Amino acid sequence: MELSDFFKWLDNYLNFEKTQAKNIFWLESMKFLCEKLGNPQDLIPCFHVAGSKGKGSVSAMLASIIRESGHTCGIYSSPHITDFRERITSADGFFEDSIYKEAADILTKLVDSIPLEELPAKRPLTWFELVTVYAFLCFKIAKVDYVIYEVGLGGRLDSTNVVKPLASVLMPIELEHTEFLGDTIEKIAGEKAGIIKPETKAIVSFQNYSDAERVFEKKAKELKAPIIFVKNKIQNLQLNFTEKGLMQLSITSDNSNIKTELKLLGKVQAQNAATAFVTIKNTLPFITDKQIEQGLSKAFLPGRFEIFNSNIILDGAHTVKSISNTLDTMKNLFPNKKYHLLFACAGDKDIEDIIPLFKDIFQTITFTQPLTVRHCDAEKNLAIATKNGINAQLESELKKAYITLKSSLKNDDILLVTGSFYLVSEVKQIEG
Repeated sequence: MELSDFFKWLDNYLNFEKTQAKNIFWLESMKFLCEKLGNPQDLIPCFHVAGSKGKGSVSAMLASIIRESGHTCGIYSSPHITDFRERITSADGFFEDSIYKEAADILTKLVDSIPLEELPAKRPLTWFELVTVYAFLCFKIAKVDYVIYEVGLGGRLDSTNVVKPLASVLMPIELEHTEFLGDTIEKIAGEKAGIIKPETKAIVSFQNYSDAERVFEKKAKELKAPIIFVKNKIQNLQLNFTEKGLMQLSITSDNSNIKTELKLLGKVQAQNAATAFVTIKNTLPFITDKQIEQGLSKAFLPGRFEIFNSNIILDGAHTVKSISNTLDTMKNLFPNKKYHLLFACAGDKDIEDIIPLFKDIFQTITFTQPLTVRHCDAEKNLAIATKNGINAQLESELKKAYITLKSSLKNDDILLVTGSFYLVSEVKQIEG
């Protein structure tokens, strides 16, 4: 099957990323499909990563470190920026097309042969369930040594939560997707904690809320899972921005002291690197400090403070904390510049608290309306800015907004494009 035909086939199924719906999250369908295929998710040692922020960066770091140790490593992540294969790839890049096609053949033939009456509770399959099973097949066919699985949404009922990992990695928790995960930090952390497995290590990254730490600790205790808090393993974490726009990182623990430079930019990436470091140290002890240093230095992820044409920053940040980190990184890497902003975000984001962050930073602010951003309301964003005394403008047509801003930049000006990975994706498509 050609991949273009496979993508069209997938489009017949409900895609939560495009159309949000309640009561579609459960694991029965995943278990059913995996059993039909011989449980491919159990064949390869893996890591499972959940959290509100940093999942993609830590996944990329872990995979890069494993590659430096001489092993192959697959990565399952979302969303993709420009190419669907970004979701199912390896630390070395895309797999050969034959792998994607073979997995597509196997999956479509199986699913098309199953009548609706045979599915658990006669419940239709969803796009993300099928893509997740497809990833299991791709990694099996590619015969990778390890896999990093990034949770799509939540954790407890996420389609990835049928894996049996070497370790569950819990990244920082924020108020997000409250309609589906709960309206408190404790409730959201409870959903994320659902990836912790009995007697399996749980690695807890730096948290912004002690409530989340308590939830994780309680869940781990219930499951007799050893829990490791990264903050307790790191004696010193130092990050320096260089004049060349790089970040030098030093991590000191009980028995290690690593120094490296990061391609993934931003202060929060130091904490992400420390999380990857602690995870590797406690699960794959054969990997050397030198290999960790090299792996961290080569890790890269599109759309995470990605610098384009030297003066355009593309960043998918979409929470108060992540956007704050992006703004701090921009000012650290490009001090004393004139900043311009192109912004759009999904309608379920904390816009009332995000937009005030922009005050007194940008020369110009443009709100726009990408085609693929859920329930984006550029007019509402503009109204919130006006209410907060922030001068901004509205240009609903993204292509026009971006090209106008780009062409008006002077030599030392910086344009930040942020608010959504889908916004970043559409801008990259405009650039070709």
